[in-house]
Amino acid sequence: MKNYYYSKFAILHKTKKPLLIKELKIPNLKKNQILVKIKYSYICGTQINEISGSKGKDKYLPHTLGHEASGYIVSLGSNVDKFKVGEKVILSWIKKKELGSMNPCYLDRKNKKINSGLVSTFSNLTIVSKDRVYKAPSRLPMDIAALFGCAIPTGFGIIFNFLKKISKNNYVGIYGVGGVGIMSIIALNAMGIKNIYAVDKNKKNLRIAKNLGCKFIGNINEIENKIIKKEIDKQKIKYNFEMSGNKMMMEAAIKNLANNGKMILAGNTKKGDFIRLNPYDLIFGKKIYGFSGNDVSLEKNITKYIKIIKKINFKKLRDIFSTYKFQNINKAIRDFKKGIVLRPLIKF
Repeated sequence: MKNYYYSKFAILHKTKKPLLIKELKIPNLKKNQILVKIKYSYICGTQINEISGSKGKDKYLPHTLGHEASGYIVSLGSNVDKFKVGEKVILSWIKKKELGSMNPCYLDRKNKKINSGLVSTFSNLTIVSKDRVYKAPSRLPMDIAALFGCAIPTGFGIIFNFLKKISKNNYVGIYGVGGVGIMSIIALNAMGIKNIYAVDKNKKNLRIAKNLGCKFIGNINEIENKIIKKEIDKQKIKYNFEMSGNKMMMEAAIKNLANNGKMILAGNTKKGDFIRLNPYDLIFGKKIYGFSGNDVSLEKNITKYIKIIKKINFKKLRDIFSTYKFQNINKAIRDFKKGIVLRPLIKF
């Protein structure tokens, strides 16, 4: 007879409501599934969008959440031969090019079905599809390792995917310095780019960006004033990367480009929202690209990303997050939405 595992999960029952922490029954592992004990999980802007309902109607309620974590393998399902029990791993929403599993389904104490995706991380234990699990280096701290689930591959990926060659005198703008924006700044530094400017309304986040090497920081108006005063030469702004999801920031990222500049859009607006565009910007040479994160393989690049992160002072890196206990996850979400913390880290 099977002795089932049980675990506490933070569950989204209704949009715009706090998560409910409930104990759920872990089903038997199926083909290509791995049971992982979570050590750390970050809260990403994507989860805030899910909780607030900004992605539109959620047809999967109630469901689990989270897609960026580190942990240890507890058990392996069938057809999983590249991992071992006890192994330290990274969990990511970014999938490998291999077959994954079916979506797991959990039951509460009343046998009510709780839906889950192929990776969820707001829990003590979780079932994850093997194509979302990556081996973590033994000497990489677990709180840092969890960043490889989303912030690092998205922030590094967007830079390395689009920025191939740039003159040392040209400028690169980062619009939105949350977790992904900060990682993009680290990637730019790794490429030797010095003329970086960051745009955000959050002064604390901007100070972190400055500490990590940005030449100029400010909100939209402050940066545009620097452009007007020619402290920043607009015709040398060759790339702007937009990660905020804010319509005004997106419009500014296009506007504040050289005539032959490129704007790469990764931020997620509320479903149904649109941005204004001057068609002459495109007619006379500006280009706009989209980036989802699926454009880059974490599996192929993880060794490169780890080498870059290991060169960063971990104390500096830890300035980007604040740690909360699992039972305080709703406070972490509230603080994140208010801009009190740059990126909340949940410790289990």
